Parts: sequence; structure tokens; C-alpha cells
Amino acid sequence: MKRLFIISLVIVGLLAGVLASSCAKGTKEVVVVEKERPQYGGTLNVVSTVDTYGFDDAVVPHANCYLLKFTNDEIVQGDWTKGNAGGYGTRECEWFLAGVNRLQHKAGSLAESWELQGNDTVILHLRKGVKFHNKPPANGREVTADDVVFSLKRHLTLPTSYFKMTYAKAAETTQITAPDPYTVVIKTNPEYMIIGDFFTILNDYATIFPREAVEQFGNMNDWKNSIGTGPFMLTEYMRGSHAILSRNPDFWEKNPIGPGKGDQLPYIDQVKWLVVPDESTQHALFRAGDIDILSCDWEVAQEFLKDTRLKYVRYLDDYGQAVIFMRTDKKDSPFADIRVRRALSMAIDNKRILNEYYGGEGTLLKWPIVYAKEYSGAYVPLEQLPRSVQELFEYHPDKAKQLVAEAGYPNGFKAKIICYNHRAYLDPLQMVKDMWSKIGVELEIEPKDYATFQGIMIRRAYDDMLFGWYGGIGAFWKGISWTTQSYANGSYINDPKCAETRQAMLAAFPDENKIDQIHREFMPYLLDQAYVIQLPAGYSYRFWWPWVRNYSGEASIGHYNVGNFSKYIWIDQEMKRALVGK
Repeated sequence: MKRLFIISLVIVGLLAGVLASSCAKGTKEVVVVEKERPQYGGTLNVVSTVDTYGFDDAVVPHANCYLLKFTNDEIVQGDWTKGNAGGYGTRECEWFLAGVNRLQHKAGSLAESWELQGNDTVILHLRKGVKFHNKPPANGREVTADDVVFSLKRHLTLPTSYFKMTYAKAAETTQITAPDPYTVVIKTNPEYMIIGDFFTILNDYATIFPREAVEQFGNMNDWKNSIGTGPFMLTEYMRGSHAILSRNPDFWEKNPIGPGKGDQLPYIDQVKWLVVPDESTQHALFRAGDIDILSCDWEVAQEFLKDTRLKYVRYLDDYGQAVIFMRTDKKDSPFADIRVRRALSMAIDNKRILNEYYGGEGTLLKWPIVYAKEYSGAYVPLEQLPRSVQELFEYHPDKAKQLVAEAGYPNGFKAKIICYNHRAYLDPLQMVKDMWSKIGVELEIEPKDYATFQGIMIRRAYDDMLFGWYGGIGAFWKGISWTTQSYANGSYINDPKCAETRQAMLAAFPDENKIDQIHREFMPYLLDQAYVIQLPAGYSYRFWWPWVRNYSGEASIGHYNVGNFSKYIWIDQEMKRALVGK
């Protein structure tokens, strides 16, 4: 449900990475070393393809509340110092992807520190002196444990909450208490502590509201009631047009690293958030310097690569990533036979698709996870996989036709695939349709509008095939793309070895290095089964003007914290005037 919206968020732009992926050798990192002391002032101009869907993440799914990461804090956040951080960080993380969610990369936000006790308890030690925005009814008062307990309980109880809908049993069996004003204790059944992932998920996406505001307004979904503790305050909003987020003078966080270490954050005076659905209009605004950051696909990037003034990263995006799912659970279906699945893969000329649709830039292997620096230990490059797996990514139409015949379909068969009605889905599928016809498989492509497609995908309500999204990289260790009844398991995989591996990874939590090892050792088996059909993925690009300082292409510092890098960057206003006269 999150995929398309995530790529449409504040920074990511119009379907920028719909079929983007990653490979270890392909990511282009920008090592920015800032030597100047940051300056205060200026505006960061960003763009979104779609408007925000709400302002209360217990009422609207958190991934669709696009502005909350500017105005409201969470319990924990990604650790800025483990990225590039202006050239002074450890560079363990790139922070290019929204779904990065590793325990070892977390830093405190409203919680200054925490304890994981056994497998059923999390103790949060809250930061003292953090204040809500100076707006009624909170009027700038200090945040207490009561606010945190109240806010988190809403995610466990409200039927509209993502957590309640996704982890219903975990929500029902969890107790959250406050033994004192600065301590919060979360206790739950050990089984749900891991599956519900109370620390790395709930505490790194649920935003905290003042209790009296929710009680007074009923919920926080009216923008005029926006109150948080974040770096910016929502001071203007026009639906379908724009939002203005103004600097919070009482923000608690200070710059943790670099020439500005110890400075009060944020540096910029405001963020101007523009809603611009049209792709060409976004590009025109970026060319003119009216927006500062733009994400796009390979085709669009070719124009901006010619402008030597611009900085950019080429990265491998997991959000919006799609594969061809097949109903492997239906015994009378061709896809229940591994020979057919392997044949369909080998009947696709992946290199041709990569060359013709992505300019030869991209990767062939993107499922069950794409390559990302933060998860490199869980990934196996294609060239290191067994020959039987590599064969699936090569073009062998004669062998494919033979396998289809051996499976009982000497004259081939007909199949129907449902997809989202967008060029990034339709164009590659048209190439696949032509290639499959050569082995006797007649493919009918049935495009759907986004709302219809999303409903079909979430319910897994299709008879044959669907070109759809799978689980994000931050949830890979839960195996939702190849076990369970999640929409991400679009091929209805029910394999004892898969279930066994999932349990092993869950049991290894929180030892993330061990989880990586289990997954890496499991990849050859999983890929060899050809449970999904992977199409090549092109790179995504993120461009920015050089006046955006202390920035290296980051999108999300932590789990779905898209845009929260804005509190660390600063605007070189003199450079901007010199380059574009504004």
C-alpha cells in the first residue's frame, strides 16, 4: 500500500523510482565535505506529485501523512552521524531509501535512550525539556511520558491505525505505561514483540501529539490544529497547492557533528512544499531554481546530467519496485509447476529491456531485496549465485519452450496480468508479451487505475498474474515477500523452507548481522524456485542545486522519515543569487 505514495513524497518526485533498483557497483555516492560554518536563514523548496492525505498518523496511514516528519517527532530516528553528515559521519548509511530500518542505525529523538529487556519489554527514557509548539492548547509546555503513552496507545486501538490493522494481535496484547514523567514501558507477548517490531517500527514512525489537543479536537487531521515538537511548524496550507513550514524557535535538537556541531537546529527559516502533479512542470521549476531538489528516472536524468552546476546521486530505490507475481497456490495453474516458472523467466531478454528501456544502466537482480549499502550483508550479487539461478536472468527461448512442453503445455497457454496503468509498468510488460509469444504463451495485459490496482493487489484478488510491489527493504527479515498472507507475497508462496528461514531470522532479532547471514545463505534456494519473475530495474537519480549545503542526496533519516534531513541542511543564499539571481 505504501509503494507508490512513498516515491511521490516530498523529495522523491513523480514516480521517480517506480522500477528502480540497486547494485553494489552502481550507486554513485557524493562525498561532500563541508568546511564552512553553516548559515541560518533561507527557504528549502521541495516538490510532491500528490498532496498529503492527512495530518494524523493514527487516522491516515503514516506513509501518507507527508508533512508530519517536518512538524512532529518520533521516539527514535535515524542517526545522522552514521551517514555522510557533511563529510564528518561514519558513512555506514546513505539514507537514500525511505525504508531503511536497522536497530544499529537508530538515534534518540524524544527518547534520549532505551533498553530492550528480554524479548517482551522496551523501556524508553525520555529527553527532558522538549516542548510542544507554542500553540493552544499545548502552549509550548514540556512533553511528558503521558503524551507518549497516549499517542502510542492510539496506534494500538484506533481501527484506522496502520499498526492496529497490520499487527492486530500484537496491538491487543500490549501494555504501555508511564511509571514516571520521563519513562515509558512497553510490554507485550514475546511473539508479537518481534513480529510487531515495537522498537524499530512503531517507535520510528508514530508521531507524538499533546494529549489535550487530541481530546479537544477529536483527532489531529485538520492542518490548523497541527502541533508537534518537530523542527518546523505548519503555518500555511492550501490543498492541492502548497504548504509553508516555518522554523520552530524552540526545537530541542542541536547539530551533532561537523563545523556546526552544537548549533541549534534547524538552520533554514522555512520549507516550502509544492504540490505539482505534472512531471514536466516539476522539471521546469527545477531548471529555474524554484525547487531545490528533484528525483527522477534514468530517462529524465539525461537532461540534468548535462548541467555541471548540479550535484546528484545515482541510487537503487526499493520503493515502487515491482515483480511479476503468479498464483503458485492453484494446483491447476501452470505457475504451480517450477518448470513453467523457470521457462517464463528464461523467455525474457532482460539485457534487451535493460538496454532499450533503461539505457543499459541498472540491475537484473532486485528481489527479494535490492542492494543497499545499509543491507549489503544480506544481499548476494548475481555473479556470486549458483549457475541455475544465473540462468533465470539469461535469454534461453529454446530451453524455455522445451520446459513449457515438458510441463504439459506443448501448444503454450494463455495468461492474464493485472498492472498499474502507468508507462513504467506498461512499457516493459509489452516487451515481455512479445517475448513470451515466441514460446507459445499468450499474455493479456489488463491495466487498472491506481485505486483499483491497489485494491486488487492488497486483497491478492487475481486469478493468474499481477505486476505488483513487494516488501520494502526494512522488513526483509520478516520474510513478508515469500511467506505469510501479506500482499507482498503476491505469488502465494507456501514453502516449508521459506517458513523455516523466516522463523530463524525472527528468532535472531535483534542480532542484525546474524539475520543478514541467514538471509544471504537463503537467497540461492529462494531464487532458484523462480517464485516471482524479475524484470530489470533502472537507476533513480536525485539532483540538487549546490546551494543546498550539508546535503548528500539523503531522502529519509530513519524509517519513513522522508524529508527530515531538512533540519540539518542550510541554504547558501549568496550562491543561489549568483547562480540563478534569486
